[in-house]
Amino acid sequence: MNTEEKLYTRFLKKYKLKYLVPSILTIFSIYFWITLINYDFLKIIGLIINIVGLLVWWFARLTLAENWDAGYGKPTIKQLVTRGIYSKIRHPLYLGINMTLAGLSILYSQIWFAGISLVIIIYFFRRMYLEDSYLSEKLGEEYRDYKNKTWF
Repeated sequence: MNTEEKLYTRFLKKYKLKYLVPSILTIFSIYFWITLINYDFLKIIGLIINIVGLLVWWFARLTLAENWDAGYGKPTIKQLVTRGIYSKIRHPLYLGINMTLAGLSILYSQIWFAGISLVIIIYFFRRMYLEDSYLSEKLGEEYRDYKNKTWF
């Protein structure tokens, strides 16, 4: 871990910010649920995608506990987590974030918001690819077996 990554990690721990992004997106989602929801079909689909994404994300975050590194810099691993939601989904944090943003984009229905969400979603797909490569190299057969047993 380089100096910049250590400073970032210390900053997150010092100010108890490890739940900041999930908390902000949860509050943002609730705001949209209250202010923008109407009963047209597309908004209800967006609401469902958003809620499922938040649930997947929170379950993944709580399952990871101290093994979580905030997704900054190069991937690292303390141990391979294969329990809970990780027994079925390989990257539930990223899946949850992507679903949350996709649901919010449908709820909010603004092109600029959808564009920003798309950039973030692409970033997390790239992050998944990097982590798969890193873990395959670092853990070898153990990770490849786990990868074959999980989805996404």
